[in-house]
Amino acid sequence: MLGWILGIIVLLLIGICAYAGHFFITAALFKNSTWYVNKGHKMLNPDNFNQERTVYTDIEERQNEEAHAFWDKEATGEIFMEFSGETLCAREFKAFPATNRWVIAVHGYRSSGKRDMSLPAKRFLDAGFNVLVPDLRAHGKSTGEEIGMGWLEKEDVKAWIQKILTHNNQAEIILFGGSMGAATVMMASGDELPKQVKLLIADCGYSSVYDEFNDMLHSALHLPGAPIMFFANLFCKSKLGFTLKEASSVKQLQKNYLPTLFIHGTKDKFVPHEAIYKNMEATQGVKESLLIENAPHLSSWIYDEKRYFETVFQFIDNNLKKGE
Repeated sequence: MLGWILGIIVLLLIGICAYAGHFFITAALFKNSTWYVNKGHKMLNPDNFNQERTVYTDIEERQNEEAHAFWDKEATGEIFMEFSGETLCAREFKAFPATNRWVIAVHGYRSSGKRDMSLPAKRFLDAGFNVLVPDLRAHGKSTGEEIGMGWLEKEDVKAWIQKILTHNNQAEIILFGGSMGAATVMMASGDELPKQVKLLIADCGYSSVYDEFNDMLHSALHLPGAPIMFFANLFCKSKLGFTLKEASSVKQLQKNYLPTLFIHGTKDKFVPHEAIYKNMEATQGVKESLLIENAPHLSSWIYDEKRYFETVFQFIDNNLKKGE
């Protein structure tokens, strides 16, 4: 009798973990998840919902006002591209005088180019770079339902690289990404990229989707990681065609020889800043890091804007050849 009871308990636990794994994948990786909109976002990234006003709140509001005014006024135009069964959208900013230098600025999870990349786009344009800001599949004005946490989206970025090269074969391209955008850039780095891609800048990117989800289960949802992640991994493979372990910044960076600047805030609750050490250790090329004290997720340029962009442009100057 005891054996039957234990067997039933084990089956129940397996069933609960399988259900939780399926629910987590559906909620996290499909655009129209009502759970994420209603509950998940606040649980996983509570800093976005902090109502306490600080000096940094004022800085963020000033930056957003400046950046969104720039976005609406300065764009050369929106570009649409058919790719992988979806219609992808990007906004292009052309520098004057004309230059071959380009930055592709990639936004984060469930966000958009305008929301995350308006300020960096303005800073790069002001510094004389052309800037392309895509909306990744299933984000912003791009179509799609599946969110690949960088693994699927790296193909979008590679397609935008080719789009630039179609019109400017002499381009020198920098890949800049924040949060999931940083993971997208790092994951792309392990693929065969055109020689025109010169360097990478990754702000608060995770080491792998498996690590990120496992950490979220522990820290935000207070659930046991290993048994749920086992089933989540299986469901991700069956639904989206890749495993959470396969979608790894670390594994891709092990094949990367491009100079890479890694940035992270030390108070990041969404992607723990310890990920920067795993990513830095993995990459094979020139590497530098910037840690911004007390900065929450994707907020480093809010907490120390001067140091942030000075470091970014110094890294570019040191690693991108002078001249066109």
